[in-house]
Amino acid sequence: MGTTNGLSVNAFFRENEKAMKLKWVAGKKGGDRQITEESIHRPGLALAGFFNYFADKRVNIIGMAEYAYLNSLSEEDREISIRRYLEEYFPCIIFARGLEPFPLFYELANEIDLPLLVSALVTYHVINYTVIYLEGELSPAVSVIGTLVEVQGTGVLIRGASGVGKSECALALIQNGAALVADDVVRISHLGGSALMGTAKLSEMFGFIEIRGLGLINVIQLFGVSSFRQKKEVDLVVTLKHWDEIGKLDRSGLETEKYRIMETDVSHITLPVAPGRDAANLVVVAAQEYRMRSLGLHAGKVLNEEIIKRITPSR
Repeated sequence: MGTTNGLSVNAFFRENEKAMKLKWVAGKKGGDRQITEESIHRPGLALAGFFNYFADKRVNIIGMAEYAYLNSLSEEDREISIRRYLEEYFPCIIFARGLEPFPLFYELANEIDLPLLVSALVTYHVINYTVIYLEGELSPAVSVIGTLVEVQGTGVLIRGASGVGKSECALALIQNGAALVADDVVRISHLGGSALMGTAKLSEMFGFIEIRGLGLINVIQLFGVSSFRQKKEVDLVVTLKHWDEIGKLDRSGLETEKYRIMETDVSHITLPVAPGRDAANLVVVAAQEYRMRSLGLHAGKVLNEEIIKRITPSR
């Protein structure tokens, strides 16, 4: 199983500033505070004085309900409520809907170095963006050597020994409409259930692929923004092997291979590679066949059943 790491408020703000229309209005010295849980916390009960359960590892989001409650209090009671609330330690606060924080929030946030953020988005969207982003960042994750591409909607992880042609195969796929997700090292996180989400290990590598003899290539510059995806669910694993390294193959396709990632079984195909053999085209067909099988259409099984019917004597 992979590891779960914390995420600094600095990183959260940097990655979501534009998408969530965030402004950092106070407590800027607290950027190193760590977010360690994927869920968010609505502090309505805390503002009302109930602290028996307080989620101190989560992003706190104040929406219209909490804001209206504070507005309904007298100035004295509001100050007591805010001061008591901010005595608790937590990563940061986001005021949704562009709501203007009460002056005491500014004062105390700067005093205790608590990041105070404001988003122009409605509360529902702030929660959605935050949870989806943190789910991807904080879920258990592993690093896998390979290249992840999206082929006709299917997330295909291409793996194999060094020099077998993973990146070259991926480049040929991209030239024919596929999209690069990550090259060389793929970070795969477990989102719960059977979902495995892949992305580049380092955000600096977004859109880059290394080709022997050419070096690093930026596919976004060469083929346009449609040739890149920031993340994609891993649906199929394709292992490339030199022809002479492979023993007996199941030629009918009746046997279903699986590749295990973080205690989750993913559909797996081993493809022999050899001079003159179009590995990229075979990966496209493998992705299409995966989709067909997902819909319950298995060519090998259909043919096998027809043959059995033909050779089985009728009663």
